[in-house]
Amino acid sequence: MKKHILIYLSLLLVCSLLLTGCTKKENETETESNDSQEIVEEESSDSKGDDGVEEETGSSDLEGFNKEAWVLGESSEYEYSIEEILAEEGVGYHVFKFTMSSSVQEATTPLFTVTPILSNGVFRVSLTNIFDDNTSVTHSKGIVVNKSGITGLTRLVTDSDTTRAYDIGVLGLNKLKVEVENNDVGTWVFLVKVSYDSKYTAPTIDFGSTEFSSEVQEIEGVTVSEGAKILDYSFIYSSGVLKFSLEVASGASNPIPSANAAYNEDGQLVLTFPSLEQDKVSGWSKTISLPAGISAEILRSGDQSIYTFNGISNTKPFKLSATQSPNLVILEIDL
Repeated sequence: MKKHILIYLSLLLVCSLLLTGCTKKENETETESNDSQEIVEEESSDSKGDDGVEEETGSSDLEGFNKEAWVLGESSEYEYSIEEILAEEGVGYHVFKFTMSSSVQEATTPLFTVTPILSNGVFRVSLTNIFDDNTSVTHSKGIVVNKSGITGLTRLVTDSDTTRAYDIGVLGLNKLKVEVENNDVGTWVFLVKVSYDSKYTAPTIDFGSTEFSSEVQEIEGVTVSEGAKILDYSFIYSSGVLKFSLEVASGASNPIPSANAAYNEDGQLVLTFPSLEQDKVSGWSKTISLPAGISAEILRSGDQSIYTFNGISNTKPFKLSATQSPNLVILEIDL
């Protein structure tokens, strides 16, 4: 009998030890789970902090601004006048105001298009059916801004007298938003708002000469190793000055290629690009006919492009310069 009692007591002692161990193990496991939960909660707090930063950054962005094309108004047969173009500072953006009007009371809102051309660093404004222009903006006189990645506004040469095109130059991470106000019958004010890029830092670029002369002029820019290119050309003749512009680009922050201009022994003005990856203009034609009896012969040899201008008498003064946004190399000849 005593023997049975001892065995029974031994079994009770073993069971107690086992139960104590199980309970302890469960408590340890529960503690580990709580630790893991605290870590998750801390990570959630960090995530909320990150989300908070993102929300703050997002809220600092201007609402409705983007880098997409904007099309307002509609195409019609009505005739319009462009009354003025102004530029003003806004809160976080610069606004370009285009005031347009029509003498026809039934005229609809004119077609107004703004297209980002990011490879050229511009937002291009296009207008049609313009039969009167009362603005002070011309091909040679634009609007200068030079603030937070916005260079300003320039007027482009177009194929038709009834169309207008303007480039708003942007160098940074600028975005845009376009709105229209129609406060009076027959009058519309289009607002092209371009956001500032406060973090933009301008690269060092040689923009060439600022004065006309008959001496050698140079631009120290990028070469074939940076992907220097000539993409297109345009020209205008006004007040005795021939302005020949070449649209340029590169794969670097500086889009302006190296170039030089000088008169040769035969009295021809020679514009040379010593190192280009590509010259599209040279592939289109070997000769370009220009106003005032001037022509330009183009020779492409290796990485070099040479533009020789004929028909200039007495080594007229010229100016070799460049602009960024739009990216151009410009040769002006005072005839």
